[in-house]
Amino acid sequence: MTIPVAVPLTMAAVFACLRRWCAPKTAYNIGFAVYWGGWCLAVPVAVLGPRAAVRLLTGGRRPSIPEMAILAVPLAGAIGTELMPNRDRVDRTTAAVMVGSGLINAVGEELLWRGLFMRSPDRADKDGVPLEAIWSLLGFAVWHLAPQLILPSSLGPGRFVAGSALVGGVSTIVALQSDGLRYVAVAHILTDACGVTAARFRLGKEPVPT
Repeated sequence: MTIPVAVPLTMAAVFACLRRWCAPKTAYNIGFAVYWGGWCLAVPVAVLGPRAAVRLLTGGRRPSIPEMAILAVPLAGAIGTELMPNRDRVDRTTAAVMVGSGLINAVGEELLWRGLFMRSPDRADKDGVPLEAIWSLLGFAVWHLAPQLILPSSLGPGRFVAGSALVGGVSTIVALQSDGLRYVAVAHILTDACGVTAARFRLGKEPVPT
């Protein structure tokens, strides 16, 4: 698969160019629009087909209690590190952007980073972890360095990428076991919707960290 290499490289180039041409807020929003519209929507739909993409997003057995527990780990981390420390800065507009961007980002990323390898004809037995799933997880984690060219994480790039890898790893395990994205997408949406700082930055309410 070329996607785990192509996405981080192309999006790093996109954000780097936009940083030179646009104001930070505009560059950040345009960069994500390119990522969401191109990589997260157009590519999976072109490869899988619209019906297969919808079936993946709406399918999958209900996770077991242990699987539900591991799905809750990234969400608990997002609540503890981002939502609770910044809860006093969440107004109605910010909340709407948190939910909206969390929904778009999580659904698109699950299709791109999990859905494609789950429906690959070369996929190994579904009870195992195919090599391409690990490769996709690495690409998912590394891609998160690209937006930090404009909005660096308060956690630092290493910790933020590690947290992204945790989200992706949990989603990968449960998606493979349940053979669908429905429940991992919901957990991913809730996790991404905790992003107070990013939402405020998108609205121009948060300055670029110095």
